[in-house]
Amino acid sequence: MCNRVDFYQSAASRLALPAASVSVEVDGSLSAVLEPVEIVRSGWPEFGWARLACNPAAYAGGRLRAVEEIAGEFAMGASVRIEHYYNGTAPRPGVSGLPIFCGHVERIETTLGPEGPLVEITARDFSAHLERITVYGRRVARAEDGTVFLAGLDTVFNPDGLPNAYPVPVRHGGRSYTVFCADDSGGRPWRYAEVIDYLLGEYLSGRQLQRPSLERLEALTEGLVVRDLDVTGLSVLEALHRCCERLGLRFKLVPALVPTGPAEAMVFYRAGAGRAVELNCQPAGRQLSISGTNVAQLHSRRSFQPVTHKYIGQGDFKVFEATFDLVKAWDPNLEDTVYDTFSPSTNPHFYRVKDVYRKWCLNEAGDYAGQPYNQGDAFDFSKIFGTEDYAPRRRRFRPALTADKQGKSLGYFLEVSYDGGDNWWQYLHAFNILLDECGVWLSSDRLDMNTWVAALKGLLKFRITASVVGDERLWCTVADGPVNSTAPVIEQVITLPRRFKYRKVSSNSIFANGSDEGLGAADQVDDTEALYEYIRHVANASGRVIETIDVQTPFVLLNYELGDRVVASPESRDLFSTRTDNRSVSWIERVRMDFREQRTDLRIIRRRGRRL
Repeated sequence: MCNRVDFYQSAASRLALPAASVSVEVDGSLSAVLEPVEIVRSGWPEFGWARLACNPAAYAGGRLRAVEEIAGEFAMGASVRIEHYYNGTAPRPGVSGLPIFCGHVERIETTLGPEGPLVEITARDFSAHLERITVYGRRVARAEDGTVFLAGLDTVFNPDGLPNAYPVPVRHGGRSYTVFCADDSGGRPWRYAEVIDYLLGEYLSGRQLQRPSLERLEALTEGLVVRDLDVTGLSVLEALHRCCERLGLRFKLVPALVPTGPAEAMVFYRAGAGRAVELNCQPAGRQLSISGTNVAQLHSRRSFQPVTHKYIGQGDFKVFEATFDLVKAWDPNLEDTVYDTFSPSTNPHFYRVKDVYRKWCLNEAGDYAGQPYNQGDAFDFSKIFGTEDYAPRRRRFRPALTADKQGKSLGYFLEVSYDGGDNWWQYLHAFNILLDECGVWLSSDRLDMNTWVAALKGLLKFRITASVVGDERLWCTVADGPVNSTAPVIEQVITLPRRFKYRKVSSNSIFANGSDEGLGAADQVDDTEALYEYIRHVANASGRVIETIDVQTPFVLLNYELGDRVVASPESRDLFSTRTDNRSVSWIERVRMDFREQRTDLRIIRRRGRRL
């Protein structure tokens, strides 16, 4: 006894099929004069559209009308709905319709020629409306009275990695979605699902378009956090594409199948992860069967493979905080014991000795190693950077990463010792940070007496707690195939310094232990894992396209959608390598239904590679 049930497609021996049966509605009313010419289903940037022609012979009474009269009957922006009708079943027998296109009149073309008047209408799906909506400003939450829209602010999500989303969703316009936080210090990070939900919720009403729930978006985006996403000045369509491009997602506009609510729905998907549809072609020598063959013509273009694509992700340069001991950066032959010699207000030739006792540097490039300075070898960054791979070159100090209780950086924390380094005090007099090298210049008109006396005794020392930018970027690599093999490797470098950062307080900093109760949390960040996840998504989204296939069917197929995975039956020829190459996947990239030629043109992409 077996519980298996085998289903077989019915055999068709006729070589002629009836034409596709569709109806056209304009503003909810059945139109007898419009006939579909072609319907296209595509993704970014084309999306869906339909071309319809006016048949003058369909007018009641057979009276011919002028083209201007015909064109005047169809208003710009009028809704267009094309349905595939079929016989209904009990309990409601009759004619039923399945929508295959919904949109609005976007363009009307009229032609007067030797073949008579011709009026053609082009309708586009809801993507045309999304193109005309510009993203700007921010919807900001206010603790007591809801939200306010600030048009002058840039629409930037997590700028420079800083969170600026309001902690909880806010209800506005009948919907609840995440908005911006008024104070960035009290915000939390945006996730891509929330960004998509914000764009759809802020710029569209609930009656215009069906959209997925936040829970579905979270599952599709895998809860990824946004990194410096600026969509200011883009259209809503472009902003959604920019989000999906980072995630390897795609979206399309499809007719809604429910009779109530918006006529169109937005669907997010991953290419090749949709339903499986069959495209079959019988082996040569067999009797042609319409049920066994739905491929009439095929053209294929294959790319060279196997090739390994290696994606190298680079973030910003790594930043390290440390406490640096400074050395004397002046000619000791210019030293003197006359106090007024080293003040610009008492010495007209101060420029000759302006650096004496005042200029203190790190000597990172070794500029002060030789005569007349004799300050030793160039500073060794290896313990701070964690590597010996760096260039001994001039740099400059940056503000410290350590912050106070208010979260503000301590800036350049300069300390002075008057006893040869046994004790240190914060230097409270004026000084400047050098811009062309790591160093400071004491800028007071006159050196304070403690500094002057310590300098004469040879006991004066300075150290500074600041940060320095290293020579190594935050980076990671992801490969979609073997690297150390005979297969050629194509490297692609993706540099994203604004999105992914690395800042660290090294153990060489006096604030490294964090024991000072007067200090707050240091501005440290490590986006290594976030960079890897982003590069992984890029690798998955831009896998190796090894074949592009154009297929023509012998009759109009109305049920093929973008993202459908292409397979073949066991009795069919293996035109799409579904049986000989189990590491590749093929999906439908574009659908064009031609009602004049009574065929469907499909653009199919075959990609090899596993999901990383």
